[in-house]
Amino acid sequence: MIVCYNDSIMNHISSLRSYFGLESQYENNVRMNALLKDKTPSKIYLFLIDGMGANLIERKLKEDSFLRRHLAFKTSTVFPPTTTAATTSILTGDSPNRTGWLGWIQYFKEVDNEVIPFLDKGFFDHQDYGAGFVMEKLPIAPMYDELLQKGIKASSIYPSFRDPDCKTFSDKVNKLLSYDANDQYRFVYIYEDQYDRLMHLNGPDSDIADDYLQMVNDELEKLANSLSSDALLLVTADHGQVAVKETFNIRHSKFDKYLRQRPDIEPRAMAFFIKEGMEEEFAREFVEEFEDRFILLSREQVLATHLFGDGENHKRLNEFIGDYLAIAKANTVLAYEEKITVTSKGQHAGMTSDELIIPIIAYKK
Repeated sequence: MIVCYNDSIMNHISSLRSYFGLESQYENNVRMNALLKDKTPSKIYLFLIDGMGANLIERKLKEDSFLRRHLAFKTSTVFPPTTTAATTSILTGDSPNRTGWLGWIQYFKEVDNEVIPFLDKGFFDHQDYGAGFVMEKLPIAPMYDELLQKGIKASSIYPSFRDPDCKTFSDKVNKLLSYDANDQYRFVYIYEDQYDRLMHLNGPDSDIADDYLQMVNDELEKLANSLSSDALLLVTADHGQVAVKETFNIRHSKFDKYLRQRPDIEPRAMAFFIKEGMEEEFAREFVEEFEDRFILLSREQVLATHLFGDGENHKRLNEFIGDYLAIAKANTVLAYEEKITVTSKGQHAGMTSDELIIPIIAYKK
């Protein structure tokens, strides 16, 4: 499954941006336009639950649950379906090909290292480049900052890694209610990360992940019932997850000899940088080994299919995506480690519907 960007989360976000008078790269979504016209909210709260794919909601929650009762749309997220790419695109209205924020690990030639964009640290050596290193290289403007610049009161709520007062899901809910009590706020973005973390550690079908999703459902229902009548609550996700059944370590395999530098982006959407003259041999061996588990695309194919989005590409997109991109279509993940000590039981960034299809839940009294 490949993303059709003209029928994706980008179009829904475009409708939200237009509602507040902001420009957008993509055309509006007709259904979201109709919903906004019907509800005419003076306040919009966008609550993003990391990892909460549409298929997970339908499998894990009862039909009469809050999230399923108020499911307005199912749509595709961006590619790759991963937090770095998707949350950045949702917040900016620009797809990954334009933001340059592609995945958990990206190679930056300035420091000759694979860096975690969200942490500004090296992935393999943990080298700290200081807060704002990647933002300086790949500047973006979140929607709430754009609104503030237009004189529209807006804010954001993040977990404890950014806001020490938000240690629990209830803390985020209570903070949103405090914003709702202030009639000046017209937009608030809320990000919740624990459901995704629990699935990575325990698997998307684990009891602990299921229990957390049920708690999220119940807490959001209480929140919805407590909000003011002019507020629209939108609940969505950046991606879903799949259970990991196999981890293949590229580091100690026949493929390592082809690499001129370490691979990056994501375990289920891995970019390979190949030594000159060895491209065809690498591609042939990779397809022979992984034809049933991965699709291998050359850089030219990635660009021709607009895999990361439509419109003008970021000037650094070519260097980030490498020579080949391997995209998972089964339950295998790739790694590049000296020794694998911890294996994720749940992952994302591949091309399955479990990873790509996300919900948009809409509620207004």
